[in-house]
Amino acid sequence: MSYLIIILSVVSLLSGGVNYWQFQQQQSVSKQLAVVEQTANDRLTVIENLQANAQQQAKHLKKLNLTQTSIRNRLAKREQQLRSLKNEYQDYKDWASVKLPVITQRLRQRPAINGTRDYQKHLSNINALQLNAQQPTE
Repeated sequence: MSYLIIILSVVSLLSGGVNYWQFQQQQSVSKQLAVVEQTANDRLTVIENLQANAQQQAKHLKKLNLTQTSIRNRLAKREQQLRSLKNEYQDYKDWASVKLPVITQRLRQRPAINGTRDYQKHLSNINALQLNAQQPTE
């Protein structure tokens, strides 16, 4: 009978040990599951943000394309108007075909300026206006 009590005690202790081990495994799996769920939620949030940004960029791109189309249409209309005026009036046609004076051409030229040093160099190289030969008398 004492063997039976010892065997039942050992079985009971082993059963308790197995239950404790299972509890520990369940705790570990629960923690891992919580980490995986948090990671999945974080990734879902990132995906939703990326989708919202993509939709916003698509709206902006559509708006830019409409603006670009509008600008192109206005430019084409103005170019057509200029062509019709140029062809309509011979005086305008002659005036438009004349080359600009050298000084005016120089005003339209713009050198590539990158930084303050280039700007200063550009300013020092500009040809100053010539003074009149005669100074006003006092």
